[in-house]
Amino acid sequence: MLLLSKRGAWIFVGLFLVFYGVLLWFFLRPDSVRGWRECDTQTIALHLAEAHSSILRPRIDWGGVGAGYVEAEFQLYTWLVAALLRPFGDVPWAGQLVSLASTLGAGIFVFLMLAREHRAVAAALGVVAFFSSRAVVVSATSVQPEALCLLLYSAALYGFLRYEALTGTPARLALLGFALAGALAMLVKPTAAQLGISTFLLLFLRSRERLKTIEPWLAWAVILILLGLHLAHAQRLYAESGNTFGVLSGGDSKLPRLSHLLTPGLYVQVVIQATLWGAGPAGVLALIACLVLRRNTALLLALVAGNAVWTLLALRYTSSSAGTLYHILGAVLAAHAVATLGDVLVPYNRVLAPALLGLVLSVWLAKSASYRFHLLTAPWDEPSIVAGDTLRRFAKPRDIVVVRSVEPGYDAYWNTPNNFQDPRVFYRSNTRGFPLPLDDLDPKSISTSAAQGARFYIETIPPQPSPALTHYLSTNAHLLATTPFGGRIFQLNPPTPLPR
Repeated sequence: MLLLSKRGAWIFVGLFLVFYGVLLWFFLRPDSVRGWRECDTQTIALHLAEAHSSILRPRIDWGGVGAGYVEAEFQLYTWLVAALLRPFGDVPWAGQLVSLASTLGAGIFVFLMLAREHRAVAAALGVVAFFSSRAVVVSATSVQPEALCLLLYSAALYGFLRYEALTGTPARLALLGFALAGALAMLVKPTAAQLGISTFLLLFLRSRERLKTIEPWLAWAVILILLGLHLAHAQRLYAESGNTFGVLSGGDSKLPRLSHLLTPGLYVQVVIQATLWGAGPAGVLALIACLVLRRNTALLLALVAGNAVWTLLALRYTSSSAGTLYHILGAVLAAHAVATLGDVLVPYNRVLAPALLGLVLSVWLAKSASYRFHLLTAPWDEPSIVAGDTLRRFAKPRDIVVVRSVEPGYDAYWNTPNNFQDPRVFYRSNTRGFPLPLDDLDPKSISTSAAQGARFYIETIPPQPSPALTHYLSTNAHLLATTPFGGRIFQLNPPTPLPR
């Protein structure tokens, strides 16, 4: 790698993609769907695999006795997964395959970007930095849409950089590719909305004449219009069903309040999370060095601004472990920073400089892979997983159940409703029905669900003591099983019909 030609860089990147894919697929891939968001994603994909389903009407299983339509992002990822689930059934590898293919595809677009502007060695180092990101390693074999968003974001940014460098028809075609890929990236995950900030700032800093033409404005307008149309449609689904992932209506809010923006500790947490899960330590150090040395500052500052604005807008998640994958697009920033620093270092020593930088990146890649291995081998005795697997022994497929979540219905610190609807029990037991927040101890919530056909009531962990709830369960249900976490599985008595 130390004396790579452009052809040699392509060979290196190709071999690295093969190595990376084999490592993740055969050694770092979970054998089941177990995470909170993974279970929601797999459930939506399973419903899309059913006959007469629609990508525009995604369904979940925690929407009561209704159809379960939910306000959500555009379900391109689950639609692709559903194509594999139709012939093969409920298998985890379908989503994992889409995620891994998307990750490798994103890496190719990253290399195409870097190879245009940097030495072959530097571009190769940037690709290694990209794939070393912990968020990239984890999402590459997760049943979640982050990897597809990363692919579309990388393709969009590549198209925009080509537009900036070209003129005439080739530039317009590149801009069209940016608009289409960028719109899909934002529809799949709103995190990609930072593209608009980064691309505008990039033109403002180094291609300001382009802002006097109508073409980039049309591209940005197309993206916003497509995003707005989908959000309006998703809002109608919420009005119809009352179910949401907090995309636009109802649910939780990711936005911070003024008191949060004035809390220094949250910024410390954000920097830690963004470093560990996004750009990585080497990427952050390379970024700082490049800004100090004033190398490639327009592009790097534009990408930093996009990342920073989105990070602040979603501070509730980006500052905590609940939003680790929100930082995945920082891997693209890391790739550009490392490649830029590589260009600076290589002339000083063509062997030692890239070797040392490559060693640092390899160590971080190994650390990210070991973290994924830790997640893979850690005992999956999550309360919700255990409760769902226990319920499966008693419930019939598609039974209606009531599930008490491990999360409360309101987040007092962030002053927002909480998306407490835990999908894991429903998915693991192949049931549907009503979720309850941890802090809803009113027996009426259970009795109302029972009147609508709920047959089981499940506690994943013990709620706070409640005499009213204890009395209701003692007279209207009987205990079937307990779990090591203090969870309980009750069968509900059939509701007593009202006298005529």
